[in-house]
Amino acid sequence: MAKVRVREIKDFTGGLNYRADQFQLADNESPDMSNVEIDPRGGIFSRGAMREINATAVSGTWAPKRLFPFYGANARVMLSTATTVYHSSGSNFTVLNYGAGTPIATTNTNGPCFAQWGKKLYISTGATGSGGYVWETGDTYATALTASGSAPTAWQTTPTSAERKMPTAELIHVHASKLFAANVDIAGTKYPNRIYWSLENSPENWDEDDYIEINGGGDGITALAVVSGQLIIFKPNSVYALFGYDSTNFQVVEVSPSLGVNNFHDVAVTDKGVFFNSFPEGVFYYNGSTISDVFQNLRPIIDLGYVDSLGANKFRLSWVGQRLWVSAPYSQSGSVAHPTVNFVYDPSVGEGGAWMQFTTSDSKGVFSGCNWRNDSGTEYRLLCHPTLARVLQVDMYSQELDNIATVESSFASYYRTKWFDAGSYTQRKMFRRPEFVVKQSTIAQTIGVKVYHDFDEAEGNERRTFNITQLPISLGMVWGSSNWGDDWSTGAVSSLLVTGNNLGLAQTVQLEFDGPLGQTWGLNSIGYKYQPRQVKG
Repeated sequence: MAKVRVREIKDFTGGLNYRADQFQLADNESPDMSNVEIDPRGGIFSRGAMREINATAVSGTWAPKRLFPFYGANARVMLSTATTVYHSSGSNFTVLNYGAGTPIATTNTNGPCFAQWGKKLYISTGATGSGGYVWETGDTYATALTASGSAPTAWQTTPTSAERKMPTAELIHVHASKLFAANVDIAGTKYPNRIYWSLENSPENWDEDDYIEINGGGDGITALAVVSGQLIIFKPNSVYALFGYDSTNFQVVEVSPSLGVNNFHDVAVTDKGVFFNSFPEGVFYYNGSTISDVFQNLRPIIDLGYVDSLGANKFRLSWVGQRLWVSAPYSQSGSVAHPTVNFVYDPSVGEGGAWMQFTTSDSKGVFSGCNWRNDSGTEYRLLCHPTLARVLQVDMYSQELDNIATVESSFASYYRTKWFDAGSYTQRKMFRRPEFVVKQSTIAQTIGVKVYHDFDEAEGNERRTFNITQLPISLGMVWGSSNWGDDWSTGAVSSLLVTGNNLGLAQTVQLEFDGPLGQTWGLNSIGYKYQPRQVKG
């Protein structure tokens, strides 16, 4: 009888990979996973909970556009919808008006754009709106600004507090001690490819001649970002960088002649660069010098039509908790009205980062998020629910249940391995009882295991099933009377060695681990045991 051989898999840092050909997957990659995170050191574990910060639904029609961290005299998280601007100190949201009962009017289909200047928040509301607004947290109402280019004094060549103006614009951004405004309307004439900048250190004064026209790459500037001292200007089919610090030395350089974005929801700025979604090419990263393709492992979802052209404008990128959250209208059975998943990219995992897939407990993808700290310095990682008027705090690892619209709910989580053939899929093997190192729990829990054979991975076609069951850990350890893996103190950092059932006779096997509902769980290692069979001609 052939000797039993052993192969250990204890590195899962390859993450999610949707390449159709299973032979292209590395041992540490997964063809399918949901609500499972990757430990940079190699293991996997169930994601942190998502829980609402506002027990009361946001008023008005729920069509969330953007969350924005504002640190004025007090910390506020700003929320914009299709028609209204709100603010919150960490719980329920209040409408921001510019007069008694007069909400800020928004004409930008992608929602208003925010920019912070000192303790002031500037708000542009679209190229068919007014000159925008400015607000400080101590003010009851926002102040409406006059559109630049309008009477009595159309423009300013020197700073003056008597003229409080800003161009009517789709986009605003602070850079190089100036406020920039792009895709503008000046005195009733639209200039979608024009970008203005304010006078030095004077965001409410603008000179008529201080602008640049960027006509290449499609019609209309769609997003702005700042990376490594450069103002990055996005258009539908191109990307540009503005170098320099004043009108005497500004220089525009083309970064990409083919990639571009549809709107500012396609852009997520980090401390070191900017991620952007160029549909249908996918997600890219610009660090100030080069553009990197980070979407290779997920590109089949576009190639196979699981995110069709109608879903292009439903992609939204957010940089939350040092990870990229991509909300996508992903479906293998037709178009969907709302994002259904989050593809989460963690640059710190593995050599080039890794993708994971999350969904809420009600099978949605959250979007338009931000990092924010309240006045006490407590960090919030926030994203919007697409259909329920709630803002959710994510990555809550101390919680095991989602809380959405005041409902406590468990979420399904699973991880599927690549096909394991021990180096040869042509040779049949008897797969014996594998061993698993699982994260220990303070309560009894059961992890289900489905076993698939010989590349038949259709749901419901598993050849065998069994459970990995573990008893709750003890609070302490008595020398000589404990089992291997029992914890010395708490279960959060301990592991347990358990043995599964025989996997059966097959050329290759695949395992799917289904986590227990309402409980955190994790897997650190898989130890395959097998006996090769003689090959017949």
